[in-house]
Amino acid sequence: MKEQNLIVSTILLTVTSFFTRTIGMISVIFLSQVLGSSGMGLYQLIMSFYSTAIVFASAGLSASVSKVIAEELGNCQFHNVHKIMRLAFILSGFTSFSISLLLFIFAPFIADHFIYDIESTLSLRILAISIPFMACSSCFKGYFYATKKTVYPASADILEQIVKMLLLILLVKIYAPLGDRYTYGAIGLGLTIGEITSWTYLLSLYILEKRREPIAYRSSRQSASTHSLFGKLIYSLLPIALVSYIGCLFVSVENILIPSGLQKFGSSQNDSLSIYGMLRGMVMPILFFPSAFLTAFSTTLVPEISRANILNHQKKVVYTTNRVIQFTFMLSILVTGVFINYSQELGIVIYHNPEIGPILRILSFIVPFMYVEVVTDGILKGLGKQVSSLKYSIVDSVFRTLTIYFILPIKGIHAFIGIMMISNILTSTLSFNKLLETTSIKFQVVHWIMKPILAALAGGTFSKLILNVLFIHTASPTYKLILGISLTSFIYIIVLILIEGFTHEDLAWLKKHLFAWSH
Repeated sequence: MKEQNLIVSTILLTVTSFFTRTIGMISVIFLSQVLGSSGMGLYQLIMSFYSTAIVFASAGLSASVSKVIAEELGNCQFHNVHKIMRLAFILSGFTSFSISLLLFIFAPFIADHFIYDIESTLSLRILAISIPFMACSSCFKGYFYATKKTVYPASADILEQIVKMLLLILLVKIYAPLGDRYTYGAIGLGLTIGEITSWTYLLSLYILEKRREPIAYRSSRQSASTHSLFGKLIYSLLPIALVSYIGCLFVSVENILIPSGLQKFGSSQNDSLSIYGMLRGMVMPILFFPSAFLTAFSTTLVPEISRANILNHQKKVVYTTNRVIQFTFMLSILVTGVFINYSQELGIVIYHNPEIGPILRILSFIVPFMYVEVVTDGILKGLGKQVSSLKYSIVDSVFRTLTIYFILPIKGIHAFIGIMMISNILTSTLSFNKLLETTSIKFQVVHWIMKPILAALAGGTFSKLILNVLFIHTASPTYKLILGISLTSFIYIIVLILIEGFTHEDLAWLKKHLFAWSH
């Protein structure tokens, strides 16, 4: 099988990410219609504790396995690859089974004392079953990313999301009439079966790959000791895991404090869950939906930059990083322009809820910071700067928790929106400064920021003008939204080319990597 280079792998992951996020959005829309905004708030609380369990069971596994294997392959230490995989399976098995058992046993306590709804116990217990399968799948994905078999985890994600979506819709429709306990239990069952399906698929692919892999993988005598390989894996894993543990714990505390703080502000329990559900379960998925390209980049960057860094190819690291950051700003500023101009339409078309629009418009201003942080974090991990990420995560988590605890009960939802904005700006700035320091790339304010902003202003203004003149009464809201986003994007690209925000050199770089395949 031919190995994809960075950009080809990224394109594959981008298509996959957009596809899976689209399926995810369909699931969110369906659940929001069945559960309502307050039900979505309860669903988000359940998923918060489930996500915490997942993080403690598998945080850093995929990235660490990918990084360590990529380094071993870069040094031609082929025989070490499956030793690393065996160690990863043992480690993930021990942690994931322990966490799964704890969540299953303490599900009633969590439901009663933190979620404040005992009906969520069944869902938590069913979800606990999926944790070992998810942790093991993370190891498989790390292996395939490192060996540049990107199509395997990509296809696994597509399969998983399709299974989850179909089962969610089917099972919720069947069990929703029986009450909330069975509704949330059906959601948990659908998600769990999806994870088991993905694990089965990845396991089959891994077994097939082992049978037809190069003979060097099996016969090389340059084999490191189990102790040293385990040390490498742990050294790579711990900083990433610590960042995830700390961040996840603080996020869980936040998720408990937010509805509680809104109630102290004066909202009823139902209204508090409704506001929380709109923010976490409805607005945030829209904000992150266009970042599929950047998520793909951050995933493929870890093994690629690790390999370049271990071989001291610093020019390649700097040049690639420079290009990635440039395109990150270009994409994020376009997305911001779309959200500012079409937030109301997005809220109505997607959720049939006019309250979504104003929140989405305000939060759209932090999209560039959010997206830059996603990519910067991936690059820093590839360069072995996980400790810096840990420091920034701690600072951000402490800030968010303290401000939510003290200010949210006084100022309500406006305080939470302000906290989110300041938090994202803070962490993005810290990470980006560290990246500039580590790679010595130059921050090109005019080329990366001013020109895309000018193009986005032109795109948003002229697209609105065209729609208001030509289609003010004739087109449906959905058609106007699709046309508006398309016009904004088209005008944005044209203006960006005219003002040389996107040059022939940029296009040549894209073409070179889009069609370059290495064997």
